[in-house]
Amino acid sequence: MAKIFPQQVNRTRIKMEIYADCVQFGGWQAFTKTFEPIRFQEAIAAFGRGTQTQYVLDCITLAVEAHFFTTRESLKACVFASESDFNAFCDALAQYDWWLNERHAYAFAMLLDCEEFTIRSYADLAAEFREEYEKYPM
Repeated sequence: MAKIFPQQVNRTRIKMEIYADCVQFGGWQAFTKTFEPIRFQEAIAAFGRGTQTQYVLDCITLAVEAHFFTTRESLKACVFASESDFNAFCDALAQYDWWLNERHAYAFAMLLDCEEFTIRSYADLAAEFREEYEKYPM
């Protein structure tokens, strides 16, 4: 009888080493398994948009995969340093017209408790994220 091997799923690799300059603004700390609130506006002021938005997505994804966020209510209190940081992040994310990579899609679908098809693009994710945040005031 032939041996059946489990399917190997290729997941998008998250390379945290490319974010060395972003760590000073908060985010997922893999060594201590903690999450420092992200000061997104400071990061944008220092480096501009682009890398910082991706950094936030990757930090949240890694924290979800590590089961750091146990409730959606705790998400808002933990991820961003202020309401204006959250809004700046959603504004930046809404400008992305790309499809979500599978790692971000699974993490955010689980975190926001929504169907995968509702967050197909990063702009969809920004809208869903804003809707979720409105339920839990800071």
